[in-house]
Amino acid sequence: MPERAKDEAPTKRKAILDAARGLFASKGYEETTIAEIAQAAGVAVGTVYLYFRNKHEVLTGAALDFNTSLAEVMRDPALLNLPIEEVPRAMIDAIFRLGQQKKELVSLLRVDMLSEEEMMLHRRGTEQAAEVLANFFQRAIDQEQLAPFNTEMYAQMLSLLGGAILHQCFAVEKGEREEMYRRYTIELLERVMFGPSLREGKAEG
Repeated sequence: MPERAKDEAPTKRKAILDAARGLFASKGYEETTIAEIAQAAGVAVGTVYLYFRNKHEVLTGAALDFNTSLAEVMRDPALLNLPIEEVPRAMIDAIFRLGQQKKELVSLLRVDMLSEEEMMLHRRGTEQAAEVLANFFQRAIDQEQLAPFNTEMYAQMLSLLGGAILHQCFAVEKGEREEMYRRYTIELLERVMFGPSLREGKAEG
């Protein structure tokens, strides 16, 4: 591939995914065509097929971009360097802001993976956010701010749970109960990290 074409590749791929997300959100996956995606992206139909073998692969790429954005938010030093007691609220607030900003991406989170390659990409995307969270937990344990626990499993489960909550909040309920989901997700993470357990805690009004 010529050097100029290599330089343009990330930009064109991003344009295709940006166009696809908008069309999938407004028209739906089934009603959107590759030709419409190409037109919205400002590229030829053949260019779409240089980066994606079919429409479903475009859908998968658009969906997995959210995991990359989520990992970037959680990797923010301004968040991770806060006093540990402030991290759960700051982290959940940041994640919900991302969900609000990228509602069209959240609606694509539950994509049916058709091939082993797509499942591998999905797993890799999910692991990005989990890895950031696991590293944060391990650092807190090393600094004796948290008691030891299986950081990788906790991080993986919390990442999966977070994705499901965002999907329910923004894709299914269209943000109607965003404040409630945000508040109780913060409470859940605070209980996981600091207690008290539900057995010990007091009921809220």
